[in-house]
Amino acid sequence: MKIEKRYKKKIILNFTINIFKKLNLSRSNANLVAKHLLRADERGVWSHGIVRLPIYTERLEKKVANPRPKLRFKKITNSIYHLFGDNGLGFIIAQNGIEKCVKLAHQNGIGLVAIKNSNHFGMSANYLEYAAKKNCVAWVFTNASKALPPHGAMAAFFGTSPFGFACPTKKKNKPFVLDMASSSVARGKLRFAAQKGIKIPYGYALDKFGKPTNDGLKAFNGIMLPFGGMKGAGLSWMMDIVGGIFTGANHSGKVKNAINDFSGPANVGHLMICLKTNLFQSHSTFLEKIEYGIKKAKKLKKAKGFKTILHPGEPEYNCSIKQKNSILLSKNTIVELQKLASKYGVKSPFND
Repeated sequence: MKIEKRYKKKIILNFTINIFKKLNLSRSNANLVAKHLLRADERGVWSHGIVRLPIYTERLEKKVANPRPKLRFKKITNSIYHLFGDNGLGFIIAQNGIEKCVKLAHQNGIGLVAIKNSNHFGMSANYLEYAAKKNCVAWVFTNASKALPPHGAMAAFFGTSPFGFACPTKKKNKPFVLDMASSSVARGKLRFAAQKGIKIPYGYALDKFGKPTNDGLKAFNGIMLPFGGMKGAGLSWMMDIVGGIFTGANHSGKVKNAINDFSGPANVGHLMICLKTNLFQSHSTFLEKIEYGIKKAKKLKKAKGFKTILHPGEPEYNCSIKQKNSILLSKNTIVELQKLASKYGVKSPFND
């Protein structure tokens, strides 16, 4: 990503909050969504950060997302709840879902929350980090708009739907977080790479005619390729079942694309599972074993070109330390944010 300038996090946060308030979000929800977007940038996951602000604002403006959803939890058992998202922004719905899931786990040892009528919820790590810091082992699943083919097909049908897992470590602010798409690369990176004029590696995707391409826009509008061939394709199908069919949300290619399909609500589905770390042993024993595993792994002989071995979530943690107070924005992102400022009558901090 070509870097233009570094901006203080507080400046970007306040700007984003003001944009969402203009679109009728409550102050608290505008703050929540803004923080989740910036957290992605902090962790170096820029494809799910502030660069996506125009996407969410456009869905709100075109009334295919609800700025003030009335969330409703339906009790299934003491440990299981169904959350109806009322077509709100996925950040709002998913955060309420993970908070409920953690609370259920603390009360009953295990919590499960299924969610329907949601939207794209950004970076799964937002919810995984929350659960891990509350001393839970957690899984987060979601489905998404069609982008990947089933194994053996030459047409997009399932989403790049991420699989997420997290658990605490001895360093509370440095949990083990595995947040991965079933595609070779996050789909958003293709579109934003095209905006920046960056060529993508061959092997990430095919164009709409089924030919290999290194053009991000052709790839975005074409067919993404799963990682690991039939294994990644199988995981994307699994996520559509777990996140879509099981929760009662859209599925089988019916989830609306958040970026370019404004024909109606996306009806994305999510599934969250949380377990208390001390179900079968003490919390301290669990942490000791996690720490033991990490230390043993780090002492292994390094592969060629590697200076250290990092556990999932550690590269992003290291990046967040470097960007604790400020965020690097590309020139194209700054231009898009300036357009939003003009469009919604919000003072831009990006003109200097």
